[in-house]
Amino acid sequence: MGRNPANTHVRFWRDPDLPGVEIRVSRYNEDAFRPHVHDAWSVGLIEAGRTTFLLGETSHVAARGQMVVIAPDAVHACNPDPGSVMAYRMFYVNPGLLDEAAAEVLGGVDCRARPGFVSPVIDDADLLRLWGRLHIAVAIKADRLEKQSLLMQGLADLLTRHGRLASAPECVQAPDAVGLVREHLAARLDQRVGLDELSALAGVSRYHLLRLFSRETGLPPHAYQNQLRVDRAKALLARGESISQVAAEVGFVDQSHFTRVFRQFTGATPRQYQSGSVT
Repeated sequence: MGRNPANTHVRFWRDPDLPGVEIRVSRYNEDAFRPHVHDAWSVGLIEAGRTTFLLGETSHVAARGQMVVIAPDAVHACNPDPGSVMAYRMFYVNPGLLDEAAAEVLGGVDCRARPGFVSPVIDDADLLRLWGRLHIAVAIKADRLEKQSLLMQGLADLLTRHGRLASAPECVQAPDAVGLVREHLAARLDQRVGLDELSALAGVSRYHLLRLFSRETGLPPHAYQNQLRVDRAKALLARGESISQVAAEVGFVDQSHFTRVFRQFTGATPRQYQSGSVT
């Protein structure tokens, strides 16, 4: 389906009173994302349309009036179903905030038991309204205490109604080869890294490295590095650095390449993300 500008909208909020939380409001009528991950919990409120998304090896359907919760580092791509215009509000919540809430309401969090959810798709109209009130409070610049109280209540209700303590894959040390490659890629965002280089670093064959890396991270090395580049770019853009400067700093060959990749991972252009609102 071709893009209909009338059905495309994205806006971001980053509130200094809620560090560790980013909010986006989006409306799309076509695929806007390739498979990607976030380093935060994604809590989505679907206001229109329907999406069929793959999480791990399982397909899930979410539609208007439902919520979606996706764990950090879980590969996914939530795009509207064909013929559907999907509108949603998404909260990206730092994992530490959810850990703190879980420690209070679920009785403690350690490396063997982290917060998780029974299903990534949640039917809970009251909870959806509560998170909607949080977004409104941010949008109208409500009092800090009100915003922080709504966030804490939203996290607590999310956990007590739909959460559980589960074993944490992130606490299990990944094979040394994958860890070495991840660190190598993260330290060289502005460099063009080759597969031979990574294979030699990891001490395994190129083919074995691709299989091992994809199994552990959910992404091939090039996509993983692009994800890191985009994550770093978001931080720099939020600080007000110029788009061309950010593109060069995180290793893109030119601004058009940067814009194309950034949109594939975020559903927005760098200018949209930096300005916070474009329709």
